[in-house]
Amino acid sequence: MGKKLKIIINATIASLIFSFIFSYAPGSERHAHKAPHGGVLNVIGKEFGHVEILIRGDILEAWFLGGGHDVNRSVPISAPEIVLSVTIPGKKTQKLFLKADPMKLAGEKIGHCSHFIAQAPWLKEVKEFTAQGEIIFKGTLQKLFIKYPEGYDPIHSKPEHGK
Repeated sequence: MGKKLKIIINATIASLIFSFIFSYAPGSERHAHKAPHGGVLNVIGKEFGHVEILIRGDILEAWFLGGGHDVNRSVPISAPEIVLSVTIPGKKTQKLFLKADPMKLAGEKIGHCSHFIAQAPWLKEVKEFTAQGEIIFKGTLQKLFIKYPEGYDPIHSKPEHGK
């Protein structure tokens, strides 16, 4: 192999490594995942998966999605209902019951569903909240922690000021 070709190959490899490191570093713009339904992504576990949250009027929709950069893949779960404890700043915590809403064109049914909905009059006024719950996700009991509207990602989030 010629000296010029070795230099070109080494420079290309170094450029790719440099690009990868800085493109996916915490806090970089390219690291952020885009929610496929226009909602807010919240990480499940250590990027084991995501739950996307979208509020439309008095309806909250949730989609369970893949982990890492695989946010365009639906991940069905077996629960017919998910209970969330929702905390709105300055108000008392309340329960929200999300019911399975199968995407029939995707072959989903109750017991094998990635889309859930809940309706509550108080959702119309909600600008921000946190919520907690539990689900069996990919065969493992996982805690759900949801932050709305900013999303929850403990691994790639910038630390809050003073913490």
